[in-house]
Amino acid sequence: MKQFEEIIASKSIYKGRILDLDLHDVRLPDGNTAKREVVSHHGAVALLPVFQGCIYFVRQYRIAAGKILTEIPAGLLEAGEDPYDAAVRECREEIGLRPLELFKLGEFMPTPGYCTEKISLFAGTNFAQDPLQQDQDEFLKVVRIPIRAVRTLFLNGQFSDGKTSAALGYYFTTESIGRKG
Repeated sequence: MKQFEEIIASKSIYKGRILDLDLHDVRLPDGNTAKREVVSHHGAVALLPVFQGCIYFVRQYRIAAGKILTEIPAGLLEAGEDPYDAAVRECREEIGLRPLELFKLGEFMPTPGYCTEKISLFAGTNFAQDPLQQDQDEFLKVVRIPIRAVRTLFLNGQFSDGKTSAALGYYFTTESIGRKG
């Protein structure tokens, strides 16, 4: 049996600044039909800054989570923007540092059951002071945590943010990147 769903009708429900919501009628592999809600998202980047024996994070309140989260610097891709350039921009905006060495860790889709978002993950291992102005609607606190403490926090499940957990997982299991911090 094939494992493909064919879209037979679509309706746009919402068009927003960072996402769109569509309702699709689909034909299932067995010939039956179902409805699928799909969030279209332009994509994002996240950067794991490893510098002077520490990993830099930002703490910010996330309304959907209802609490302050500790996350790696991240942000949305602008139209036509290369993920590498976006990672550099976000790092400069959020922690005031420009990565001089940048390594791609990988990509992942946080919620492929209903969203097209893809996040490109990077690690930076050498930095220069080069801040950009933060976005007006972001209120961030930069924190530095020693790598050993981060590893312990990660292994104990203390990071609930998906992109941060994914980046740390790549970082701590990729020896060629992990040794450069």
